[in-house]
Amino acid sequence: MKAGSTSKFRTGIMALISLAFILPLLFLIGTAIRTRQDYMMSPGGLPRSFTLDNIVGAWTQAGLGQALVVSLIVAVIACIVCASTALAGAFWFRIHQGRVARGLNVLLVASYAIPMVAWLIPVFVMLANARLVNNIVVAGIIAGVASLPFAIYLIHTFFRQALTTELLEAAALDGARVLKIFWYIAIPMSRPALASVVALVFVWTFGDLLMAATLLQGNPQVYTLTLAATTLSTREEVNLQGQAAAALVSLIPVLLVFMVAQRSLAAGFGAGSGK
Repeated sequence: MKAGSTSKFRTGIMALISLAFILPLLFLIGTAIRTRQDYMMSPGGLPRSFTLDNIVGAWTQAGLGQALVVSLIVAVIACIVCASTALAGAFWFRIHQGRVARGLNVLLVASYAIPMVAWLIPVFVMLANARLVNNIVVAGIIAGVASLPFAIYLIHTFFRQALTTELLEAAALDGARVLKIFWYIAIPMSRPALASVVALVFVWTFGDLLMAATLLQGNPQVYTLTLAATTLSTREEVNLQGQAAAALVSLIPVLLVFMVAQRSLAAGFGAGSGK
């Protein structure tokens, strides 16, 4: 296959993959901003009339303003917990090369494959016994810990490429102790990977429903945005337009984070690959 044909083939594949994400997003936006009459006439058709009533109604009915604040608090706590712990853990794995460290690393990565429901229910029972359910700080900490295996793996992979053995040995010869190497070398060097972790953990936590429904159930005052959106529909009536409007509101912070962090994401996944 010629280079030109290969390029066109890749472009076509990327276009198809993009359509798989773009079309549902367009349907979501169209559903959220259409009038009720227009939607009832043709639920899957193109919008012919536009309104913000669905967004205003969902914002008022589900208390999306307060839920947005709760989601931001939970996501920020999760990012702080995950990023700080993962950075220290990845550095520890980088400077320890023995069998114990390698075994712990493999075990940590393997733990990421455990379904969330397998450990979330026992955690909920323990938190309920300690009267820590419906606590947004605790929910943020649990969300941050849940993302630790991936975060440690990503930062450790970055350290293995960027924080070379020669660099560590040179710092040690200069008299730098472990904490000094961590603070003055590892942390500044890890900024691209750290930014990637923060962006991904924020998006995952902000859009989570299962953990929020388990740890923040029963108290609308601490509902996250995704959890508050579920209150717009009942068993008797499904308010698809209201839920689409709530989903559209929840997408705005996520898109903003990706727009700000896109360069850091590329640098975090690609940095050190040529070293």
